[in-house]
Amino acid sequence: MNEIGTEPAETSERRRRRWPWVVPLVALVVVATFYVAGGLYFSNVLDERALDAVAVRAATAEIDPDVEVTRLDREGAPTAMVLRSLDGDLGVAAEGVQGLRWADGYGRLEGTEQADDGMIEGSFTLVNGDPPLPGTPAELDVRAYPTDPVDAGLSLQPLTVTGPLGSYPAWLGSAAGDTWAIVVHGNSLSPADGLRMVPILTDAGFPTLVATFRNDPGAPEDPSGKLRYGLTEWQDLEAMVRLALARGSDEVVLAGYSMGGAVVMAFLQRSQLAREVRAVILDAPMLDFSTTVDDNASREELPLLGLPLPHSLTSVAKWMAARRFGVDWSELDYLADRDRYDMRFLVFHGTDDTTVPIGTSVDFAKLLRDRVTLASCTGAEHIGCWNLDPSAYRDAVHAFLGSG
Repeated sequence: MNEIGTEPAETSERRRRRWPWVVPLVALVVVATFYVAGGLYFSNVLDERALDAVAVRAATAEIDPDVEVTRLDREGAPTAMVLRSLDGDLGVAAEGVQGLRWADGYGRLEGTEQADDGMIEGSFTLVNGDPPLPGTPAELDVRAYPTDPVDAGLSLQPLTVTGPLGSYPAWLGSAAGDTWAIVVHGNSLSPADGLRMVPILTDAGFPTLVATFRNDPGAPEDPSGKLRYGLTEWQDLEAMVRLALARGSDEVVLAGYSMGGAVVMAFLQRSQLAREVRAVILDAPMLDFSTTVDDNASREELPLLGLPLPHSLTSVAKWMAARRFGVDWSELDYLADRDRYDMRFLVFHGTDDTTVPIGTSVDFAKLLRDRVTLASCTGAEHIGCWNLDPSAYRDAVHAFLGSG
């Protein structure tokens, strides 16, 4: 006799034979749920971090403190500052020249070094606002210039450029040369990305236009509300180039940072004015959006589980993003159409870049060979080559522009 609550072994075996599809079906449902739910979740993450203009602007404007001011010595010259890292070892990201943002001011640190105990020391220069008091939380800023070019301490004239969606703000640094340079920022949606280039270019004799494009503060919104990584923004850059030519520039030099590199590349592929480009300078350029997303996703973890994000799930999330947000992955591979690039390029890229992989710049240099000069910066993070050695960066730009 069987005990109550049990069933004969032969009955259980007959049930398994009768419904052999139950276990595979359950497994299929679990796998499908994982990929559908995971794909939706990570396509939303991609949208929030890289595509949605409102979200990207908000994230950039908000200060995310990673250091705390512990001492500001106002007696000495230069002024010495000591910071305490809130995020542990910041490594090379805290070395060289860095901007410092706090709630009501901006400054610059030079000669910064991080000790083993996480303390960071450097020479401090106040750019705007009041000096921070000890205990003030702040954020190191690789751009080293405040968001508003008016506050940057540069001699820049504001002007308005008429483009495909309306009026765009821009700023012009004067010089005596006949060739204008145009600086294009990245997906921070802030001209501050490239302000470091203004004194370098003006010192070399290039009137320098600091450009904006759609979705920037003060510029028109893209009808989609999305960043398109060059596929629409190149038209805004074309308006900037057209202005330079109309004002007497004989040709132009383009400089693009991060996503700004993608905007420059899209312009070179699509604009009739690309023939007016004398040379191109790129800093950590986003040359293949798909590869960049894959690289960033490789450092993501699955929520709750803490396991690495499988590549197959990344692929599903990208497929969903293409359909949900109109991302055209193939068109965002600027390495694919190399025959259109017949000008010279100078490319800076940090070996420790965790935002845009240096491998894409290496591939670009291999594809175009003698047309590309690649300056790889050991230990530098995203757009961090200038920070580690501003003088070497300036000299490389001057040598490049003086050689053609």
